[in-house]
Amino acid sequence: MIDFHRRMLADGIRNRAFAQALEIVVVPGKTTVADIGSGTGFLALLASKLGAKECFLYETSDVIELSEKLAKENGVTNCRFIRKHSTAVKNPPKVDLVLSETLGNFALEEHILENLQDARRFLKPGGTMIPQSLRQFVVPVATKRFLSALREWEDVGFDLTFTAAQEMTMHNVYVREIDPSDLYQSRDSIRCWDEIDLTVPQKSIRYGKVEWTVDRSIAITGFCLFWECTLVPKITLSTSPLRDPTHWEQLYLPISEPLTLASGEKLSLILRSDSRYSVGINVQWRVRGSGKHWSMDMRKGHLE
Repeated sequence: MIDFHRRMLADGIRNRAFAQALEIVVVPGKTTVADIGSGTGFLALLASKLGAKECFLYETSDVIELSEKLAKENGVTNCRFIRKHSTAVKNPPKVDLVLSETLGNFALEEHILENLQDARRFLKPGGTMIPQSLRQFVVPVATKRFLSALREWEDVGFDLTFTAAQEMTMHNVYVREIDPSDLYQSRDSIRCWDEIDLTVPQKSIRYGKVEWTVDRSIAITGFCLFWECTLVPKITLSTSPLRDPTHWEQLYLPISEPLTLASGEKLSLILRSDSRYSVGINVQWRVRGSGKHWSMDMRKGHLE
């Protein structure tokens, strides 16, 4: 756990973006802050250093004890530490700014949507939320290196077959560092499949459909997912493989075998995600092209 926080705090792109957003929003001596899923307390400590009047940190894990030590170490005395999930807090103090960085490699896997939907009740009238919106993108993958690794069940040998294990493997989402050279690149190959305004009521079940008409003969081996998050207007974070890398990586959605498409053929993808607290996270994807189709569901790739 501490190494996870070390890697996150070593992400200068992330840190600078949040610092710039807080500089815009925090009014010295006036702004009160609720940090939802506060972790080490970095964001609340930064808000305090920028002049926030009072910061409330909500965190369920042992790291909240570390955040208290870090506050003392840095001479910060206006932080209040609440070891509870924010959703379990009744009658929370109303604040001017709700702040949360519960973003995962798949943007919604740490429940930023549900956390912020609930935390709207923490805001004073006219209060501000960071982040404010989220867009999720997808682009086809055209190299074999990810798919080849997932098909290594076929190479076990000893006159044994592992077809059932191979099938489960394809029903999973994989965190990978995806290079631009891995992608199908054309003028409009990157598509937004979901847009979320985090400041207004939203549903935890997200759905999107995208379609491409390929401009050349190509073999597609899966899909790359990434996101762009707007903290405040004009200040964004992105996990795009075309942008400078952060501690987040991209996601690879596999298909069972390479899908060869001729120039002018259509490729379609339907995506559905469910990030309700009761579910955790589930992603489903349906692929169709050149007369073939696959339906993938993370629940089918899970071992208890």
